[in-house]
Amino acid sequence: MILAIFSAIFMPIDSFFFDPELYVPKYKDFLDVQRNLTKHIFRDYDPTVSPVYTWVDVDLPIGYDNEAPKRYNYTIFLYYLKLVEVQEPQEKISVVMEIMEYWYDARLSWNASAWQNTTMIYMKQDKVWSPTISVFGVNDIVDFRDNDNRLICIENTGFIWDYVSVRVSANCEMDVSRFPFDTQICQIRFCLPIFYRVQVDILNEIYEEIMDERIFKTMGNSEWKLLNLTNRVEALVYNDNMGTMDLAIFEITIRRNPLYYIYMIVFPSFIINFVSIVGVFLNGADKMSRLNVGLTNIMTMTFILGVMADKIPRTGNIPLLGIYIIINLVIMLIAIAIVTAITELRKWASPKLRKKKTALRAQLESFLGRPLEYTSAIILELMTCANFLVMVGFWFEDDS
Repeated sequence: MILAIFSAIFMPIDSFFFDPELYVPKYKDFLDVQRNLTKHIFRDYDPTVSPVYTWVDVDLPIGYDNEAPKRYNYTIFLYYLKLVEVQEPQEKISVVMEIMEYWYDARLSWNASAWQNTTMIYMKQDKVWSPTISVFGVNDIVDFRDNDNRLICIENTGFIWDYVSVRVSANCEMDVSRFPFDTQICQIRFCLPIFYRVQVDILNEIYEEIMDERIFKTMGNSEWKLLNLTNRVEALVYNDNMGTMDLAIFEITIRRNPLYYIYMIVFPSFIINFVSIVGVFLNGADKMSRLNVGLTNIMTMTFILGVMADKIPRTGNIPLLGIYIIINLVIMLIAIAIVTAITELRKWASPKLRKKKTALRAQLESFLGRPLEYTSAIILELMTCANFLVMVGFWFEDDS
């Protein structure tokens, strides 16, 4: 038994590979061919030198030399996207992007038939030259790959691809005029800044399967829903040809879920305003009690405005929710002004109306009492309800 264990440990490696219970002989042949192929294609290969064709005049337009090869192709293939965070005050979004990079290196091509139809091999990325992708106009980019575990696939045509998982924090100019029913359009832009545009052609693609509704709806988060995802390549043009570069753009359209703001701000503000108007015009309450109800309401609305101000960027536009709160605030100020004015008006008008008693004067004096307060309260309550219904109407319009 001991002898068998000793023999198994110290037996030649070749016999281990040929053990039919562990590896079939064809696998050993594959490893031998792959080892020899790797030695062959990397014999004179220098991974520090780029395969990009540079015998071009960067001051001339693209394709001016008919004998030169086409521009070097580099493709960004979006495999999946996940919206992580939207920071409105900083006008910034964060997304996690699962990306495949495609490029060619003619020095790493081989005749597959000469190597037992070996069409691809996998290896560490640091063994080959690879483009250095950059994100244009972003705050931060984090690569989740471990440097020791970055792999690539090389095909016999010289086609190379790898997999990248990054978190990108990009600047996004936001229009909050319809907050909290707003829709934002943000861009994540990639480039190869070191190369001239006449040398490199940057492309971008989106994996068609992620546009499936079942997958697409998972790409947003609890507050924001992803509406659309598109890709294109645009040229960033400067006055001189040297500074012009291609940008591979992925554009996302997101819509806010307003339910939180409806339940936590819009509806409570409506209830507070509705009840406060009743309190201000409450029969039997003294003047100071009515003013206290109104002032408490004003303080509440002002506090809500302060909370909302910390949520949105400091732009020149007043958001829809802010207009709604301000209208409620104005309604309450009108209610306080009416209560105060009616009290003073009654003190000033009653003695004058009593000097000459007529039916009209008696009715007018009577109207200056409770009927005027009740009429004012009803009008202000209708204004509050109208303000609320208009706000909710934007919600229904947003859902449709």
